Amino acid sequence: MGKRRTNQEWQTLIAQSESSSLSALAFCKRNELNPSTFYAKRQQLNKNEVSLGFVQAEVVEKTMKYQAQIATANMTLLINDVELSIPQGTPAAYLAELIGALS
Repeated sequence: MGKRRTNQEWQTLIAQSESSSLSALAFCKRNELNPSTFYAKRQQLNKNEVSLGFVQAEVVEKTMKYQAQIATANMTLLINDVELSIPQGTPAAYLAELIGALS
């Protein structure tokens, strides 16, 4: 009878198998695993992951992106001896953020 493993141990073995250059069968032979058990556990654990329907997400960076429309005239903004030429139609929220950053 083979060694009983936890699902975490099986997940580690499956990950090692996928990152190795060996076929699943060769990996099983090298690690003294029953191929039938390995395939069954891999299928069972993959099914559990897929059935949850959720993936872990992480916010890396909050960014704001604005696209100015093609402008026929520019606005000129003078703040602390800095003159900026801004396309007409630039969103007010962006202007407020810009002015706050320059203040």
